[in-house]
Amino acid sequence: MELDELKDLWQQNTQHPPGAELRLSELLARKSNSPLSTIKRNLNWELGAIIILYGTSILFYFIAWNGKLESVGWFMLFIALLFFVYYYMKIRLLDKMANPAGRVKQTLQHQITTLESFVRMYFIAGTVLIPVSILFFARLYYVHSRYITPGNILFPSDENPLWKVLLAWTFLIAVITYLSLMMNKWYINKLYSRHINKLKSILKEMEEE
Repeated sequence: MELDELKDLWQQNTQHPPGAELRLSELLARKSNSPLSTIKRNLNWELGAIIILYGTSILFYFIAWNGKLESVGWFMLFIALLFFVYYYMKIRLLDKMANPAGRVKQTLQHQITTLESFVRMYFIAGTVLIPVSILFFARLYYVHSRYITPGNILFPSDENPLWKVLLAWTFLIAVITYLSLMMNKWYINKLYSRHINKLKSILKEMEEE
């Protein structure tokens, strides 16, 4: 039903541009199950999860063990701040998409491309964060650990030369990063990519009418 309404408005757009464009933009944004509404709802859900989970974790690491692991708190705070910047930029774009100015078709096409760039950046950042986090916590463990067994292949010792340690870390990081990449890809598709594709399909089908 929503797609049929959009097609009708798109056809009217050639005869009555101002009114049709306004109604088209309203229809794209007004329904609770529309792609824009779903993307915005998922983004707000992520924001709430970050505030609750990261907020409590950051506070914990700053207070627990007399602040000996406050570096973890700073690390998580940095990640949270990056997400807040991402959230602000993306929510502004979604608001603009809900109320496009000027020529609706060209505006939405450009904004969908920008939205895809944001999602791609989010995917890349989430993937890169995995090996960075592994190395960060590995160093933290190495610095604060009172004793590391000589047979631990993840740290250099007389039994484990540097080349063997580097090989072990490369394998471990590669496996975990690959598994996280697959999970991240599924997660982003569920929350964002499939809804962006629906928006693109709506615009494409309306153009073909």
